[in-house]
Amino acid sequence: MRTPLAVLQNRLETLFRKPEATIMEASESIASSLDEVRNMKMLTTNLLNLARRDDGIKPEIGDVEPNFFNTTFTNYEMVAAENGKIFRFDNRIHRVIKTDKTLLKQLMTILFDNALKYTDEDGMIELTISANDRNLFLKVSDNGPGISTADKKKIFDRFYRVDKARTRQTGGFGLGLSLAKQITEALKGTIAVKDNKPKGTIFEVKIAIRTDNKKKK
Repeated sequence: MRTPLAVLQNRLETLFRKPEATIMEASESIASSLDEVRNMKMLTTNLLNLARRDDGIKPEIGDVEPNFFNTTFTNYEMVAAENGKIFRFDNRIHRVIKTDKTLLKQLMTILFDNALKYTDEDGMIELTISANDRNLFLKVSDNGPGISTADKKKIFDRFYRVDKARTRQTGGFGLGLSLAKQITEALKGTIAVKDNKPKGTIFEVKIAIRTDNKKKK
């Protein structure tokens, strides 16, 4: 929830600083704010469903333009900068793909927010997204303290937190990564975690994408 709220706050503060702006001039910030509100509404619903053990995530497949990723990642870059951290992204998507855009954004946001939470000051977060004919690939890496072998086996469990003391300070209930896994599985994909060298963590996601020549039965 922190990342959508941070984006929303930044956009609204921008509007407040420019009270003389017309609706047309402020349309980009207004549209971005509404998009984040919708994202938070869906994220909240999915978190509640997960907490109630309700596996009711049903993807709604649609077109996702390449620029969707640039816009999303620019927002992440803004949030990272406000937290004194560096965010770098590599968008390798150059065509329209078919998947659930809302769920995909939630998944990326959860992994970005997790990396943001578990990197120290001057931390580095990198995100790469690419695709082939059948799958979309998402990689999120950070240079934080990393995750132990024992914790890697449990981080996708509901309510599990790697660093309970730190999580109490930064907020969180151990549902984010569990929801990330649930979203990934709903999108017919897989998610894995491994060490980043020399330190840190890498999350790798592969999800199936629809193609135009794949007809409904």
